[in-house]
Amino acid sequence: MCPLFTPKWETVLVRELNFEVKSGMNVLVCGPNGCGKSSLFRILGELWPVFGGTVTKPSAGKLFYIPQRPYMTLGTLRDQVIYPDSHGDMIARGITHDTLRELLHQVQLTHILDREGGWDAVADWMDVLSGGEKQRIAMARLFYHKPQFAILDECTSAVSVDVEDAMYQYCSKVGITLFTVSHRKSLWKHHEYYLHMDGRGSFEYKRIESDTQEFGS
Repeated sequence: MCPLFTPKWETVLVRELNFEVKSGMNVLVCGPNGCGKSSLFRILGELWPVFGGTVTKPSAGKLFYIPQRPYMTLGTLRDQVIYPDSHGDMIARGITHDTLRELLHQVQLTHILDREGGWDAVADWMDVLSGGEKQRIAMARLFYHKPQFAILDECTSAVSVDVEDAMYQYCSKVGITLFTVSHRKSLWKHHEYYLHMDGRGSFEYKRIESDTQEFGS
């Protein structure tokens, strides 16, 4: 069992946190603001230390993290999808531009190829792309790397529910196990388990059944 603290021991977020996520077990993380949802991911990302207990997680190449405001790198439109790979890495993987176009199709974003001038177009992508477009680019990036596990931290908040639904279905199709933080009730159907932190130091980790209460924010 691992306690969840803020770095300076100022606040106990969860006294004894204990759960396991296996491949194929999509987990929705829910609870009120300040309960520790994002704090948990900071610990998984080794941004915060562990104050006791044991944290076991996949290697870096098997775990991918997408925040609510994804990073857009300097470079071409291609670079936004394959980051942190280079064009040479992409070629070494045997991935073609047709494959990248298909990934954009999965996030319903192929139109930006014509709008922005193709894969070699260079722009200030943080400003050029809308919030929803950046979130969809980040999901295309996830599909490109196709890790075993992905942490999705409110990363579809600016995306319509129908596009979000299609992207989650694609994750299931290609075998990416999801660990999602979101307040959207539309996402419960894409998960098999929930981790609810109540903001008072306790948590509940259970399988989602047909009569499971959908916790709000």
